[in-house]
Amino acid sequence: MFSFLLMSCGGVSAGAQPHEPGFIVITKNPDDQVGLEYENGTSLIDIQSPTGIGSAAFELESGNMPGNMILRLHLKGLEQFRLKSAQQEISAAVAGGDGVTLDHQTLLSSGTETPLLPGHPLWTEIQIVSNQGEKEIPLEEGYFEVTVPQEFIRNAGKTFEIEWIDFYR
Repeated sequence: MFSFLLMSCGGVSAGAQPHEPGFIVITKNPDDQVGLEYENGTSLIDIQSPTGIGSAAFELESGNMPGNMILRLHLKGLEQFRLKSAQQEISAAVAGGDGVTLDHQTLLSSGTETPLLPGHPLWTEIQIVSNQGEKEIPLEEGYFEVTVPQEFIRNAGKTFEIEWIDFYR
């Protein structure tokens, strides 16, 4: 396993926010790279995964959990995405083919799996951000942007994990 400390800024500056989060991040694959930026209450977590399959565990080391989190997964596909805490696990998939659609989302809580629907406080917005004309899978450029639900952030405590699979092999 590969672990490293990510702080949301490289040093303390006059404009630094006092409760800025600092995370310890442990990635499953040593080639995966995780970058973190923090601005105006939002943590932007940027993930590069050359193999397309991986995970990253986050533990809040300093500061406060952010009010908002956005993940940018630089992958060619997203056949499975999991957002996990000790209390809950959200699972989502993005289907390709004729157009790109969010396939389904489920919530695993207290051993029970239930479908998530838009409007639920744990519904996870996922979109493709790309400059290529048609947003098609496999993505040749761009990334999947995942907005972590605020309800999940509030319930997670100080630790959470994300897992991803671009394509099942």
